[in-house]
This record gives sequence, structure tokens and C-alpha cells, in this order.
Amino acid sequence: MQKWLKPLWQGATLCWLLMVPALALAGQAVDGGDELIAQGIALREQGDLQKSIDLLSSVSKLAVSPGGQLRARGELGISLLQAHRHEESEGLLRSAYGSSTGVERAHFAVYLGNLALIRKRSEEARGYYQEALDLAPEAIEIQFSVRLNLLRMAPEAEKLAQLLLLSQQTEQVGGPPGPLARFHLNLGEQARLLGTPGLFLAYRHLDRARELSRQQGNPALAVEALDALAQLYEDHHRDQDALILTQQAIEQAHSLAPGAVARLLIDLEWRQARLLRARGREAPALAAYQRAVSHLESVRQDIPIEYEDGRSSFQATLEPIYLGYTDLLLRQLDKQPAEVQAAQLPKVLNALEWIRQAELQDFLGDRCALEAAQGSDPERVPSGTAVLYPVILPDRIELLLQTSNGIHRQTTAIAGATLRATAQTLADALRNGLEDYLEPARQLNDWLLKPFADIFAAQHIDSLVLVPEGALRLVPMAALHDGQQFVIEKYAVSMVTGMTMTHTGVPVGQMAASLVVGLSEPGPVVEKHSRLLSEQIQQADVAEKDRRGRGLARTVELRSMRLLRSATPSNQPSSRQIEDLRTSLTLPGVKEEIEALRSILHGNTLLDAQFTVDQLRQQAESGDYRIVHIASHGVFGGNAETSFILAYDDLITMNGLQSLLKAAKLQSTPIELLSLSACETAEGNDRAPLGISGAAIKARARSVLGTLWPVADEVAKALMKSFYGGIANTRLSKTEALRRAQLEWLRHPDWSHPFYWAPFIIIGNWL
Repeated sequence: MQKWLKPLWQGATLCWLLMVPALALAGQAVDGGDELIAQGIALREQGDLQKSIDLLSSVSKLAVSPGGQLRARGELGISLLQAHRHEESEGLLRSAYGSSTGVERAHFAVYLGNLALIRKRSEEARGYYQEALDLAPEAIEIQFSVRLNLLRMAPEAEKLAQLLLLSQQTEQVGGPPGPLARFHLNLGEQARLLGTPGLFLAYRHLDRARELSRQQGNPALAVEALDALAQLYEDHHRDQDALILTQQAIEQAHSLAPGAVARLLIDLEWRQARLLRARGREAPALAAYQRAVSHLESVRQDIPIEYEDGRSSFQATLEPIYLGYTDLLLRQLDKQPAEVQAAQLPKVLNALEWIRQAELQDFLGDRCALEAAQGSDPERVPSGTAVLYPVILPDRIELLLQTSNGIHRQTTAIAGATLRATAQTLADALRNGLEDYLEPARQLNDWLLKPFADIFAAQHIDSLVLVPEGALRLVPMAALHDGQQFVIEKYAVSMVTGMTMTHTGVPVGQMAASLVVGLSEPGPVVEKHSRLLSEQIQQADVAEKDRRGRGLARTVELRSMRLLRSATPSNQPSSRQIEDLRTSLTLPGVKEEIEALRSILHGNTLLDAQFTVDQLRQQAESGDYRIVHIASHGVFGGNAETSFILAYDDLITMNGLQSLLKAAKLQSTPIELLSLSACETAEGNDRAPLGISGAAIKARARSVLGTLWPVADEVAKALMKSFYGGIANTRLSKTEALRRAQLEWLRHPDWSHPFYWAPFIIIGNWL
């Protein structure tokens, strides 16, 4: 397990180089700001980044001399970099780098190299590192720091030999114990990542780091060394030794400044929880998980979306901690009386909401993106509505159902892997229009909904809201089957990413005020992005490409970009290739759809050449729309960067959608419904449906109507007309309007297969 708190390649450099500014001042006249700069550096070294940033920011504006101001701004850039505020740090570091010389310039060159490495610009990073080596050949701290950083980029086959060489050189270096401890800690951590071949080297240097940090009297560094040693022992299954070292580190961590404690204690408490649980000590393990979650929540907004080694912080840290806590909390509740369980279940829902928030932030690549979705009351569920949280655990499925009468819990004794496989099987059958969908549809219904049948009847539930995870996001709950009926025949159904990210209020005002846009014949967007569009078409999974030979999908015209045929993309495509691509991307049914909606929804319409990025922005700024309907190709991949919608002249990315729909009117009166009638999610990718939720978040929409797989063109046109008619003419709720529109197709003898009607889903506000 690598830590987000102190990235390994950054550790020795960032903390060791804190000494460089002080060394550079030797023999110089100092002004009144230098002492404060030193304090800011010390706060950073102690791990109290926010206090360091605040102090250095103030000093950078008040320093007496130009040199003092330059140093303050440069050190502020370093603190911001260590806090993962990369955009803010870059300008400060470049300014300090460009205005300094010699060792000081080398110092800032190292940090610019670090920033380049974070951004995966390896050659740029090497350039800065080499410059630092050339500028400061006598500065041992810079030489070793750069070599340790370069080692992170070395081929795996060469790392052990290079580590051994650096190990020998490190043993020959003298000087203060603090800097040496940093060298040993970084070197030991890199050796640990090599597994068994690096075991001896890892232990020797991590133990040396612990000894030197003790000599220096640096408790923060001592805790990091103990933490690294404990992880080494856990890696090699010496659990008791790992537990002892972890507990020692926790005791020492509590002596540190408050700003640094949470960051250090997250990994420590998490490891303690894992080790205690492995030894069967569930009660103290749960207490450790609770502390880890508490620390995590206090700094979650500061955790980077992606660690410097490219791993998702959600998948590597956030989800395992939250899910481990939830799992153990539920196990402990089994031993408690009913009234205690009822009082504790809201804690479980809170943890599940944290997981869903963190995952959507991870998908969007933005910790702040969810702020606009806050403000709902997740504890208030309307009468007649049930919100279902399935929790997929390795050995069982936990089900929590929230209604106006409280939280109900059921446990289904089925392995998580079995449920996921069944969900994938059903998703594949529905997406391709195969006939063998009923068995997995019945099975999932029995596991997820049947345990609550009595509650549904007693509380007269007519609206089901699913808060899915993983593979369950690929399956429309409307298509589950109890052996007699589809779920859609009994309930209006919807999905939410999380209740804390859902506005649950009743819509205000006329829902028919709308902006309807469509693209039936793409324009300059094809020339501008021909290579990207061709690659997207070709990147479909084998199963997706084979759809024309499977089930109902081979018999109807589908709105799908990934089912098209495209010429091999080239750097300079011919005009013929571009025209072929343009032709393949046409959506003939969109014109009819837009015309049909024009007579139902009152507002403005943009079609084809009118549907440009600028026109969409102008309409958003001038109108007061409750509905925005977009009928155009779109793809939702595994993250926001691989998700986009086609306009006539350009692509609209997730961030672009947010920028286009940020008009003051829409900020004060958010869009009630965003519809995406021709977008598709990547097959088999259980994160792709998050793109539909993400589109709503970025557009500040209370809910979104999307599709889980490519839809039949004829069905889409007619179903959208029925859906909006229900909203505009009979004032139905969004989910009830969709339900009735879907039932029309379910009851049609030629279109009853859920392949046709089930892909349409409402995510978000269902009222």
C-alpha cells in the first residue's frame, strides 16, 4: 500500500530540500521576512501544509526585500505542490526558478521536475533534474534527491541495481541526521516496492531512517519511518510485528501538530484495523476503522483524485477504508438488540454516501464538482418511496432500504462475485436483445427486492429508487422480473448516485420551458476531431462489435456511434474518409424527434448547423429553461476525460458542458431535467453510467434522462414524445411519465422485449 500523504518519489525531495533555502541564506544579510519564511518551511516539514501555505502567502506580500519576497513565493509554490494544488504552484515555482541562480535555481528546478513528473511529462522532468544536477554539483542534498527521483522513472529491471548503488553512496554521506533520514526513508520505500528482491535493502534503510529521525528529535519523520516499517512487515505477513510498529506510530503521531495528525493517522489506523480484524479482534478493529474514517473525512477534500503513481485515490484508499468500516459495522450490529441496530443504521448510510460521493468525484476528476448538488435532505424520503442501497461484500449482499418509516436491513447470503456475474450476464442479454434474460432478471429480483416485499405492500410503495454500485449500475431495475411481472409494471423506478447528491424537492414552475437541441447531420466537428471520433468507433469492445450478429440488436437501426464502421484513423485523413465518417455519424431520426417535441415543449430549438457550441451558450444565457434536451451522439467512458457529446462544430466535454450552462439564470434556477437521447455508455464498464450522473452534476440539473445502451431509433422518437407529453400535459412525475411511456412499448407485441424500452433511465430527482 502506497500512501497519498507522502508520495514516495516526492518524500525525500520535498522534505529534504526544505533545508536548501536556509543554506542559501548563509553569510547573507537577512530581512524581517526570513524568519517567517523559515517558520513556513518548518510547518511544511511538520506536515501542517495549510498553516505553511497561509503563512508563506502572507510573507510573500510583506517581505521587505525583493529577494525575501522571491524566496517566500518560491517556498509557497513548494507548499502548494506538496498540497497537490498543482495549478497554483506552477506559476510561483516558475517565477522563483526564472529569477534565481546557482543552487537556489537548482532547488526550484527540482520541484518543477516533480511537477512535470506528476503530469506524466517524463522528458520535461528529466530536463529539470539534469539542470539541477549541473547547477549544484557540490550540493549533496540536491544530487541525492534528484537521483532518487530519477530512480522512480527507471525501468523495473534496472531499479534494484541502481538502488544498491545509491545505498552504498548514502552510507558514505555525512551531515545532519534529518536530511539523511529522508534519504534512507525514500530509498527504503522504493526498495520495499520491489517485493522480496528488495526486502533486505528496504529493512536496512527504513530502520536507519527510524534511528536517524529519533536522533534528530523529529517526531513526524519518526512516525513516517515506523509507518513504512510496519507496511514492510505487513507486506511479508509478519502481522504481529506490523501491529506493534503501527501502534507505536499512532502513539507518536498524537504528539504532532493538529494540522498534520489526520494525514498521518489515516493509513496507520487503517492498517491497525486490518491487522486487528485478521486476528479476530473485530471490536477494536471497528474502533480503528471509525477513527480512520473520521480522519479521512477531515481532509478528504485535500486528497488528490489521482496519486502521483497514476492510481485512483478512490480505488486505492477511499473505497477500501469506507467499505471495510461498513462491513465491520454491519457485522457488529448483528450482535446488538434491534433498537441499537436501528440507531446505528444511519451511520452505515452515511458511509455508503461517502463512498458514492468519492467515486463520482473520482470519475469527474474534481473534488469540488459536487458542491452544487448538495442541499438535499437525505434523511427525508417521501411517503410511497423506497430508496434501496445494495452493499456488495465478498461473502454476502447487505441491503438497506430507506422509507418514510425509517431504515430496514436485510442480508442475502450470496457471494459478491456471484451477484456481479449475474448482473453482467443480465446486462449483456438486455444490451444485445437476447432471449435468455428472464432467469438472471428473476435471480436479481429475488436477491435485491423480494426480501422487502412485505414492506413494499404495507407502506404502499409505488416508487423505487436504487443507489447502485459496480455492476448493478449496468442493469435497469425496471427490467427485473418476479416471475409474473417486470418491476416497471408495479413501480416507477429511478437511480441516484447518492441521496446526498440528489435534490429531492418537488419541481417548481412550468416544466415545459425547454431548450431542445439535436444533431442529425454533423458539421465541422468531424473534420476537427476525425481521428478521435474514428478511434472511439474502433475502441468498442469485441462484444460490442459483434452485436450485429447477436439478438435483436442486429435487426433494428440503433443510435450508436460505437457500432459504426470507420476507416482506420490517420494523421491526415483524406476528404473522402472525412465524408464517410460524417455520413456514418448521421442520425436521421433526430429531425423527426425534434419536430415532435417542438409541439409539446415550449421554448427554443437548435438543429444541426444551429446547434453550435456558441449558440448553445447564448441560449443558456438568454433563456430560463427547466428542460434541456440533447439528441446527439455522445459517449460516456470510464472517466470524464473520455466522455463527450457532439455539437455541430465541436465536442462538448464534461467541463465544457459545465461552462456552457453556467449562466446566471441557470445558477439561480437550476435545470430540472437534462435529457440525452442518443448517448451511450461503454459496454461492460460499470463506471460508465457515472457519466450520465456527471453530466447532470456539470449541467447543474436536478435529474437526467439517459440510456444504458444504444437505443432503437424508432423507439427513441416515440418514447420521448410520450414521456414529455406526460410531463407537459398531465403533470406526471418524471419517473411516472417514463414508466407509462415504457409500458406502451412493453405492451406492444412487437416491442415487448426490454431491449427496446428498458435502457431509458432517470438518474437523480424522480419527482
